[in-house]
Amino acid sequence: MRWHRLAAKGRLLMLGGLIALASPATGDNASRIVIVSSTSYDTLDPHIVLDTSRAGVRLNFYDALYRWQDGPVRISPWLAQSYTLSEDGKVYRFTLRKGARFHDGTDVKAADVVYSVERILALKRGVAPLLQGLVNPGSTKVIDTSTIEFSLSRPSPMFLTLLPEVHIVNSQVLKANEVNNDWGRAWLARNEAGSGAYALKSYDPTTGVIARRVADHWNEAWSKKPVEEVEWRTMLDSEAGIEALVKGDIQVLDADLLPHQKKRLRETKELVLDEDDGQRIFVGLLNSGREALKQQDARRALVQAFDYETFIRSTLAPGAARAPLPLPLSFASPSAIAAASGQKYDLEAARAALAKIKAPLRDLTIGAIAGDAHSERAALTLLDGMLKLGVPARIVAEPWPVVAGRMRDEKLMYDVLFLWHGARYLDANNWVGEMYDCDLIGAGNSSWYCNKEIDRLIKEARATSDPKARVAGFEKAAVRIAEDAAGIFVATARASIAHSRKLKGLRYMPAGEAIDLRNVSAE
Repeated sequence: MRWHRLAAKGRLLMLGGLIALASPATGDNASRIVIVSSTSYDTLDPHIVLDTSRAGVRLNFYDALYRWQDGPVRISPWLAQSYTLSEDGKVYRFTLRKGARFHDGTDVKAADVVYSVERILALKRGVAPLLQGLVNPGSTKVIDTSTIEFSLSRPSPMFLTLLPEVHIVNSQVLKANEVNNDWGRAWLARNEAGSGAYALKSYDPTTGVIARRVADHWNEAWSKKPVEEVEWRTMLDSEAGIEALVKGDIQVLDADLLPHQKKRLRETKELVLDEDDGQRIFVGLLNSGREALKQQDARRALVQAFDYETFIRSTLAPGAARAPLPLPLSFASPSAIAAASGQKYDLEAARAALAKIKAPLRDLTIGAIAGDAHSERAALTLLDGMLKLGVPARIVAEPWPVVAGRMRDEKLMYDVLFLWHGARYLDANNWVGEMYDCDLIGAGNSSWYCNKEIDRLIKEARATSDPKARVAGFEKAAVRIAEDAAGIFVATARASIAHSRKLKGLRYMPAGEAIDLRNVSAE
C-alpha cells in the first residue's frame, strides 16, 4: 500500500520535552471573567451533544486530533502531529504529539483516541450520526502508543472536518467510572476527563460551569495575560445580561441581540460589539413527520405566512440576507437563490395553498428557544401570519436542552421550530445533507423530511471530492428543498458577541461559534 505523508508545518508550537503535571494556575494577578448566554448546561459530556450553544465548554475542556482555527479559517493539527493517507483515500494514520496530558497528569495515548471513537459510536449521539457508515465500530486501531489508524468504509472529504468534534477523553478515568456498561455517561455528565486548556472547578446545571486555567497545558501559545478562571453562566433575559455587562458584573454576553440592543452596546465606551461573518442560517424547521405537514401545500402555506422582510428589518438587521445556504458557501447570488426558492410573504397565496389540502390544519405548536430573542420573535411572526389565515396555533418556548431533546423524538418535536443552524464543521453538508438526509431522520434531520430525489442529490454531492462540484451539488439540493417548502428559510446573518473593552483577542471560532479562551487577554 502506498501512502501520502501530510505533516503539520508551522501551524502549532512544538514542545521540546515533557510537561509537568497539569494544574490550574493561581496567583496574585489571577483574572476571572463571566460569560453569559441563554444556554443551560444540562450535561458536560462532549460526546452527547453537537451544538454551537454549548461548544465553548467542549472546546476549552477537551482537545481533539484537529481543531478549527481562525485568521483565515483553517483546520489545523492539534493533538495530532501529522498523518498519512493511503492512496485509496480510506486509511488514515495519525501520530500524536508528545507532551499532551490529561488533567490528572496521565499522557494522552492512542488507546484514549480509540476509546473515544468507540464511545461516540456506541452512544450514537453527538457527532456519531455523521460518522455512521463511514467509521464502523472496531475499525479504529492502536498501532502503538502514539499512532492510531482509521480505516474508513469509503473515501470522504468530510472526515477531517469532523475530527474537531471527536473530543478525546481519558479512557482510564471513564472506565473506572462506568456503571452497568454505560461508558461512564452518568459520571461524565457532571465531570470532565479532558486534556484541554481549562479544567473543571465546579458545576451546577441550574446556573452554569466554572473552570480554571491549566497553566502547563501542552500548547504553550497562551495570550499575554491569560484568563485564570472563567464562568459560563445561564441567563435567559438578554436585557438583564446587557445591564450586567454595562455595570461590569459580567465580561462577555453571548446572545442573539436585537438591533436596538446592538445600538446601545456600540454606544457604550467600555464595551465592544464584535460582529463576524457567521457561517449560519436562521430557519424554521417544519415537522414533515406529522400528517398535517406531510402535505406540500400545508408546508407552503406556512412558508408564505411568514413576514420575512419585517422580521429581518426588526430583528436581524443590518447585514442579514436571504439564502438557504450561508453566503460564503454559495456560488449563486443570494437573489438568485431566494428567487429560486420562491419563499416570500404572501397571504393570498397561502390561502390558495390551504384550499388545496384535504383537511383544515389542526392546532399547531410553534417551538421557540427560551431566552433567544430571534427564536421567540420568529415564533410570534409566524403566529401572526397563521392567525390571519385562520389557522389555530400556539407558541411553546423552552430552554435549549429541552428543545434539543425534543428534536430527537418525532412525537415530542414541535410542528415548527425556529433556530439558528450554525457551523459545527465547514462543509455544505452541515446545512443541507445533515438537515435533510433521509438516513439522518431523528439525528441531524429534525424535520423528519424525506424526499427520495433530493436525497439522491444530497448523497451525490456528499460523495464528490471536488470542492466546487461539492458546493454546487449541495446548493442544487438546497434550492430544491426550499422549493418543496421543507423549511422556512429566513436569512443568513453575522454572529455577534459583546464584551468588556478590557478583554483582548476575544472572538468566535469560525466553526462551532465558541470562544477559545487561550487567545483571550484580561488587561
